[in-house]
Amino acid sequence: MVKVSAYTIIALIVLTATGGLIAWLGDIIGYRLGKRRSSLFGLRPRTTARVVGIVVGAALPLIGLGVAALGSSYVQDALFNIQHLRDQQRLLSVQVGDLHRAATDARANAEQAQQQAETLQQQTRKLYGQVAGLKERVVELQAARERLQAEAKRISVELKRARSELQQSKAMLNQARADKEALRRKRDSLQAEVDSIERQLESTQGQVEVVRRELENKKRELQPVQEELELKLERLNKLQVELKNLDAALQGWEQAVYGPKLFDAGEELGRIVIRSDQTVEQIESSLWENVVLASKMVRARGIEIEEGRAIRVLAPIPEGKRLGEVSEDRIIVAVARKIKEGQEDSYIVSMKVLATVFAAQPEPEPVPVILVVIPNSLVYKRGETIVRLQIDGSLSRDKVFAQVWSILSRLRSEAQQQGILPHPETGQYGDVPAEQLLSALDQLLAAGKPQTVRAIAAEDVYRAGLSPFLVAIQVGEESES
Repeated sequence: MVKVSAYTIIALIVLTATGGLIAWLGDIIGYRLGKRRSSLFGLRPRTTARVVGIVVGAALPLIGLGVAALGSSYVQDALFNIQHLRDQQRLLSVQVGDLHRAATDARANAEQAQQQAETLQQQTRKLYGQVAGLKERVVELQAARERLQAEAKRISVELKRARSELQQSKAMLNQARADKEALRRKRDSLQAEVDSIERQLESTQGQVEVVRRELENKKRELQPVQEELELKLERLNKLQVELKNLDAALQGWEQAVYGPKLFDAGEELGRIVIRSDQTVEQIESSLWENVVLASKMVRARGIEIEEGRAIRVLAPIPEGKRLGEVSEDRIIVAVARKIKEGQEDSYIVSMKVLATVFAAQPEPEPVPVILVVIPNSLVYKRGETIVRLQIDGSLSRDKVFAQVWSILSRLRSEAQQQGILPHPETGQYGDVPAEQLLSALDQLLAAGKPQTVRAIAAEDVYRAGLSPFLVAIQVGEESES
């Protein structure tokens, strides 16, 4: 629908009225000239009337154009600037062509950029492959480090034993030398017993010679062990430095490429306690339920996998196999059979992350995990003492409280030494009610003398439980067991 402005309507009305007025005036003038039979320029009256009509008719469009030009700049441009407008049209046409060519060039550049992006993606995939190789190298170096550490410990034990024997030999030599000096002093003071002393001296010298030969043999035996230990320690230090540098470089590169960490290597995702008196199928079902729960937890932490679970069980694997060569089903079956065939009543199955997982992975992959099976053996029977210490109740209240409070750290240290696992969420070992600590503090202050404070197991304590094990505090005389 075409919109007509108010100016256009007014212009049409004015032009119509002006045209009608001019036509009426021309008709009146022609009529009167014809009636008077007037003549212009010596023409006949009828011709004069026709000339006036022609002049008025010719003036009608000129006056209309004049009125339109006075009222509209568009009419002025059409009458006086038409050539300029055509030049602008040609210029704009040229600019439109340039813009079309620029758009074509931009599309070509976009296609080239897309090709470059695909090339960069291929290079990134190659880098991922190199990173996987580095990770395998790190695993190999860690295994080599553990072997060297075990060898170093063995050599250290042998070195300590050899040093102990050397010390004993030196002590025997020193004793022999002391006996020799005593014999010499006795020979000077007791000339009458010279023969006896000389025989004793010869015997003693023989013993010294035997000890000296044994000492030299020990030194010769110790020398290659000492050199081997130094070489292996040097190699171990170099490997540790190399491993540390590789770890630092790998962590820096992974942080820059993959973003912040979501899971650390060795981080525990879940833990369950399974009784060994179940069937293998029941144990497998419990293991799969734990895998599904851990997968949901991993998804909640930000790992988005379109299909399947968010974790993948890669270990433990049989000897001679590599990670990824054994299916999850076989691993679960092997773990279930190990639990079923075990000697303990129950076992702990801890699910731990095998490798560090970052937030900005190029292609989301399941988190690799290992199932660690630990016998859930009984550590403390109910009523058995876990920590025992003497606290002097005659000291000030703050000092007595500090010693009572130290029971918690001692309890934690003792639990760690016994191989008890902390609670997976809180990291707590034992649960000591606060009112029992305050009651023990009051009893010690009331006694005003040294007392024996014991932290005892309020229940049977196993290596792992669903909650921290309960601990009771008892205060008694020093002689109490």
